[in-house]
Amino acid sequence: MNQYLILIAGWIIYFFIHSLLASDRIKEYFTSLLGKLSAYYRLLYNVLATGGLLFLLFLNASIPSSYILQPTTWTRYFSLMLATVGIFILKAAFKQYSLGEFLGFRMDERESFKTEGILVYIRHPLYSATVLITIGFWLFIPDVTTLISVGCIFLYLAIGIPLEERKLIKRFGDAYREYRNNVPSFIPKLKRKG
Repeated sequence: MNQYLILIAGWIIYFFIHSLLASDRIKEYFTSLLGKLSAYYRLLYNVLATGGLLFLLFLNASIPSSYILQPTTWTRYFSLMLATVGIFILKAAFKQYSLGEFLGFRMDERESFKTEGILVYIRHPLYSATVLITIGFWLFIPDVTTLISVGCIFLYLAIGIPLEERKLIKRFGDAYREYRNNVPSFIPKLKRKG
């Protein structure tokens, strides 16, 4: 039981730091504090985010746990299919963003509002991909420990997405409000012909 609490605490700390470092206020603080070195803020952010995530996945794997569902060949195939679709969504999303800027190797002074490619169909493709990959992760390893990790991720998404939306409205104003009214968050609308 204590290991589960440590895992939950780890996810809470990770998501708190992740959100804190992604906030505009903290970015502005580091920009004023570091001057030219602030160009490396995004790179540092990504290193910390990736390192923290790998640590939590390692912690998840190291906690002995019993299966909730017995994995079968079909659940494993289905889990890999979900994860693969999630990876394709990630790939489509990164066509709209500069990978160098996203990773922190290149700095864009003015972030632009993009609505092309996959962003025509869903507003948050990175979150959509995260949901599919996370469900795939649990179906591949359907134990209590992985369910706890998946639950923490979904809880964070439920909190983080509205915060992200507020930040986008603050940054892009009415243009984003109109986009939000016309484009679904995660799941594309099925349009009827005729």
